[in-house]
Amino acid sequence: MKKLSWNKIKLLVLDFDGVMTDGFVYLNQDGVETVRCSRKDGLGIEFIQKIGIRVVVISREKNKVVEARCKKLKVPCFYGVANKKTLFESIVKKFKLSLHQTCYVGDDIIDIECVQIAGIGVVVGDAEPSVAKLSDYQTKRNGGDHAVREVCDCILLALKNKKSK
Repeated sequence: MKKLSWNKIKLLVLDFDGVMTDGFVYLNQDGVETVRCSRKDGLGIEFIQKIGIRVVVISREKNKVVEARCKKLKVPCFYGVANKKTLFESIVKKFKLSLHQTCYVGDDIIDIECVQIAGIGVVVGDAEPSVAKLSDYQTKRNGGDHAVREVCDCILLALKNKKSK
């Protein structure tokens, strides 16, 4: 198993459905979709943004709820993305980073390529088992249940420990 270099992370890329949400879609009688997100995840994102770590959301889903949540968190988002790997690599290049400086958090088979090429490939606790076995780290928390906060805390703790040495 490779050593996880959380203190080298400069870019955190997140899937949305199943990572920032619990993976469920709620529909009202008018057909309007809503999802459940964690405020603790939002706070974790805010903490790492304050220390200069970029956060981006890439979602396959075409839903304005992704855009609305990301706007509130001040996180750039790309939704309706068919090829996440190509976009992920493009974002890394745009920010003049290497893949070793990235952390990708996913939950399902559409995330496999990104999980595998990221410096730290993460899946949430309730991720698809075939993806989980290819990841570097699996959160204790499930998607939408503060899993993103757990990842942010790993990064923050590693940076704190690096500074104290």
